[in-house]
Amino acid sequence: MKRFLILTKAMFLMHLRNGSVLFWNFAFPILLMLIYGAVMSQYMDYMTPGVIVLNALSFGLVSSSTMMLEMREKSVLRRLQATPLPAGQLIGSYLIVNIVIGVLQSTLIILAGVLLYKVPVSVPSLLLAYPMILAGLLAFMALGGIISGVSAKAGTATAVGMTIYFSLMFISDMVFPLDMLPEWLRNVVPYLPAYPVVQLVRSAMLDATLDPKWLTHLLLLAVYGIGATFIAARLFRWEPKA
Repeated sequence: MKRFLILTKAMFLMHLRNGSVLFWNFAFPILLMLIYGAVMSQYMDYMTPGVIVLNALSFGLVSSSTMMLEMREKSVLRRLQATPLPAGQLIGSYLIVNIVIGVLQSTLIILAGVLLYKVPVSVPSLLLAYPMILAGLLAFMALGGIISGVSAKAGTATAVGMTIYFSLMFISDMVFPLDMLPEWLRNVVPYLPAYPVVQLVRSAMLDATLDPKWLTHLLLLAVYGIGATFIAARLFRWEPKA
């Protein structure tokens, strides 16, 4: 247990000392809120849950996947493999650090929404919203694990993650309402990974209730999360691709 705690602390400090992690995971979400607020401040009640999911998606597909690749490229994983530390503890430590960063990121966005745009939230709504945010983070990190598994370099993972991220950003009801999309696309979007998270978080945050289709949304997330975890585990490597 002591080794696990030491590794978790070291990994957390390593990420916090990374300038890009600090910017993209803490400064950029607030900057994004300011940009959206300047353009459409009257819609920030609707937009804030979308920004939360948007950044959780970015964190899972881009930040989380590149973190793993950077540790692989810098031979951190190879050195850890040579220690008595079980692989399960490494994965557990990695998940905890990523979850803590992701939750902190979401909390900053909520605070910005409340303080800057008076987004209505309550204790019951937050208690309902955070488990939904956590479910989304886990599913998105699992998908990011696939990206880190198939990518040879961190730059490649960033490019792949950003491509998927921007593709989902405009069609998953995060920024633009689903009604604005063509009919054929509206029939596809509910089966994409970001859409169920948006519905769950928005309903929880703004109405303190579960979305009417909450069970369907959670089951779809479970399919993505479990399936992606299995694939990512098969693709996991201790050393960089030759």
